[in-house]
Amino acid sequence: MNALNNASQALNYEQVQRQSITGVLNCYLREYAIPHHQVSWQAKDATLPLTIRRFSANPILLIEFPELKAKMAIKVMYISAIGKAQFMGSPWLKCSAHSWKPLNAESSLQWLLHSLSVALDIDFNQELMAQLKNSLSITERFIEADLPNTTQANLLRNAFIDSEQSLLWGHAFHPTPKSRTGVPIDEIQACSPEVGASVSLYWFKVQRALFITQGLTSKENQPLSALEVLQPEQETIQPRQGKKDYILYPCHPWEAHTLLANPLIQQAIASKQIVPLGQGGETLFPTSSVRTLYHPDLPWFTKFSINVRLTNCIRKNAWYELDSAVQLTQILKPIRDKEQLCNPLFKVMVEPFATTIDLSSLATPEQDEQVIQAKESFGILYRENFQQAEIDIVKPTLAAALFAYDKQGNSQIAKRIKTKAQQANQSYQAIACLWFEHYATSLVPGVFNYFFKHGVVFEPHLQNTLIGFDEGLPCCVYIRDLEGTKLLPEHWPIEKLSSLSERARQSVYYSRDDGWNRIGYCTLINNLSETIFYLANGDLSLENQLWSRLLNQLQKWQTINGEQPEIQALINGGSIPSKNNFTTRLMKKADRESNYTQIHSPWQTNKQQQEATHNGQ
Repeated sequence: MNALNNASQALNYEQVQRQSITGVLNCYLREYAIPHHQVSWQAKDATLPLTIRRFSANPILLIEFPELKAKMAIKVMYISAIGKAQFMGSPWLKCSAHSWKPLNAESSLQWLLHSLSVALDIDFNQELMAQLKNSLSITERFIEADLPNTTQANLLRNAFIDSEQSLLWGHAFHPTPKSRTGVPIDEIQACSPEVGASVSLYWFKVQRALFITQGLTSKENQPLSALEVLQPEQETIQPRQGKKDYILYPCHPWEAHTLLANPLIQQAIASKQIVPLGQGGETLFPTSSVRTLYHPDLPWFTKFSINVRLTNCIRKNAWYELDSAVQLTQILKPIRDKEQLCNPLFKVMVEPFATTIDLSSLATPEQDEQVIQAKESFGILYRENFQQAEIDIVKPTLAAALFAYDKQGNSQIAKRIKTKAQQANQSYQAIACLWFEHYATSLVPGVFNYFFKHGVVFEPHLQNTLIGFDEGLPCCVYIRDLEGTKLLPEHWPIEKLSSLSERARQSVYYSRDDGWNRIGYCTLINNLSETIFYLANGDLSLENQLWSRLLNQLQKWQTINGEQPEIQALINGGSIPSKNNFTTRLMKKADRESNYTQIHSPWQTNKQQQEATHNGQ
């Protein structure tokens, strides 16, 4: 048994290393090495180590580091049309006057950070290095974890939440996809979706006068009723305390530490206006975002605030983001109603309410910052949940769960396509093209309609996109997370946003260029290029067919809706914006300050290749 356990652990460790190296190297290639022309895709260097030269069928990728007179080599299994690579084994490094040596994930990033610090004349980023070690350690814990069985305690599980909790590897183009800091490691495991966790909330007894709701509520449609369903049954409020004067109010268990350390909260506890009760009540399932929790019997997802760094950002509910998300639901309602009638394939999940605790009545002017901190820590955003019929019939599935590798390194969507192809007695390529056609038709027109017709900038990346199915083929998509939605000023002058605070208005405005960068990246790179990569599963001919079908989708949208310069530029062979997650972290910039690398459109590359072949070159 020990031998089996040791072998399993070794395989898991190898898979963690492989996936981490793939993420780090692909980030570096896309954001720095390819734009700086420091890559050879088919290296023939006779001095390369024999370990990677001996299988001649696979190309060798060679990266040059001119400032350090060094080079890195790694065997490549597959190179996509836009330069994403699937690697074999580990990279090898050769520095001047030294022999080749193999690198693991940690030493690979250490070298890349060192080389960039020299090339860009910046300090070595110790924080990013620490986050990579943290991400590796946590991923190893996740892959070793025993996932829950479908037992009496888990009867509420379904295929939707299983997809939300399956993201073992995380963002494919992020150097630290599973980094989590600000909470003890055991508590991380207890509340992480990757291990199939279910979470009980941390509850407070709070004076009702301190409770506030944002959004239009009614007796039948009020978030407080959802909270009552979740609260601990054993907790009763003594009559002498005035039952109507108190409510039970929760926070995410990770946020209890932050709340209890707030001096204003401590003051409210001392005066009995807030009483901490601890964890309890109904358990909920964390979705892929970790802080958004799901229960199939509730009308809402509940998005909690956590002062924990996940991947790259502290995931707190900033007060102005709560305000903007709720108000945007009301502002966009007429557009959503019209678009959903005209295009029922594209559904937007609204966020009509937010709740929090406001302690301003207890505070002195010097405690304003503590009031804001408490308001943010207690903040809960309520997002529209699926009806049971939707779960049963269209089986909403997280896109990021499909376009990813499983624990063994196999494409998740490819497994589905193989099964569908066998059932239909069709080729894999035919079903993959049909599947992609259905998916792109559900996603692209909706995103473009909102942006070009209404000036609304969604963030339709893989973790914000859910796919509904009919007979195994996509029949609709759901887009979520209005907190990150932006508006173009030319469509939305200030007078149309009078319901928003000035700070919230600042947070929602985007220029058209910024808006296009966002939807171009989220839709075409983060989402559809990954869809194509995992559907093609190493078949470059199929990949080119899928990119051609996406080109047809762009042309079709313009034929119906009129020409837009950004789309026409793409059709003419222009570039697609790709967000720089790695170098943003490297330069210690906030996520909102990220810049973009322009990636050549693959259909233009395909056209050039075809012309070269036709001309006998």
